[in-house]
Amino acid sequence: MTRKTTEAVDDQQARPASRRRSGQLSLGDGRVQIDLADALRTWLGSALVVVAMVVAFSIAQPRFMSVLNWQNIAIQMSVLLVASIAGTFPILVGSIDLSVGSVGTLTGIIMALAMQHGGVMGALAIPIGLLVGLGCGLLNGGLFALLKIPSFLVTLGTFFALDGLGSWIIHGVPISITESTTERIFDSILGKLPTLFLWAGGVLVLGVLVCRYTRLGRHFYAIGGSEAASMIAGVNVKLVKIVAFALSGALAGFAGMLLSLHTLSGSSQQNAGLLLPSIGAIVIGGTALSGGVGGPHRTFVGVLLLTVLINGMQLLSVDPYLQLVVEGAVVIVAVIISRERVNVFAAVK
Repeated sequence: MTRKTTEAVDDQQARPASRRRSGQLSLGDGRVQIDLADALRTWLGSALVVVAMVVAFSIAQPRFMSVLNWQNIAIQMSVLLVASIAGTFPILVGSIDLSVGSVGTLTGIIMALAMQHGGVMGALAIPIGLLVGLGCGLLNGGLFALLKIPSFLVTLGTFFALDGLGSWIIHGVPISITESTTERIFDSILGKLPTLFLWAGGVLVLGVLVCRYTRLGRHFYAIGGSEAASMIAGVNVKLVKIVAFALSGALAGFAGMLLSLHTLSGSSQQNAGLLLPSIGAIVIGGTALSGGVGGPHRTFVGVLLLTVLINGMQLLSVDPYLQLVVEGAVVIVAVIISRERVNVFAAVK
């Protein structure tokens, strides 16, 4: 490096962080920057929309701010949040998992059968369900990473296969779940908070810790950003992809079990509506479908936005068909905005 180049680099480093790029805000000691324009296009913009909706719905319908309604919102968003976090991991590595709902369906059915059987099987119903979900995720990841079949096609196939398998197991007849200690642990009220939401919050914390503070999480972002560069850097790309789908399967299974415990039933149709809202929530929160940007923390914002929107429209007695139109429009706008791969937080050395 020449002396002139070195001086130029030193001069660039000596400038205030706020002048390196227009619109950036430096926090703390300058080690973290937030680009306000990018933030408004992703998580911050979605968060502001949530605040605006809360204010608007509160004015239009006073019952919106009642404790009972917010308990309902917490319950409504719990299963969707877990399913959306499940789908976030494959998307971070630049892939997609379309089998989230079907994995939840099969897992809920297996758990319901185990609880109905009782004894040791009933006591181990939750671990058995998690293992089923994990196995489905490993199947998806193995077919995708090892056989190099596009994730869209792999998970589209397992979407139909697992859905059909669940229906075949119960012959289309829902399996009822008797209220028990397990059901009360996962679906009751603790103080003012539904335990369903507390379990979903635990999954959110776990997802954030994995993505932001572990080597595995850094590899997720690296592969989503550039798979070729990750391979050159020595990342075991195939293994990381398999792990991403394994986590997706396990959490999708957990979402299915939560829903079955809440409805006291293992059914072949109850998880059918999870897939598209979960992908919509992921995109609305600011996770790029191309991978490498976003994470569970942004997914939470997307889930909250969708849930508040749906809840508010229901309280205002908006026509159900019009509600679908509004939800679809919100997702389309989010996809258009997320076309730019942005990373709001940038480390400054």
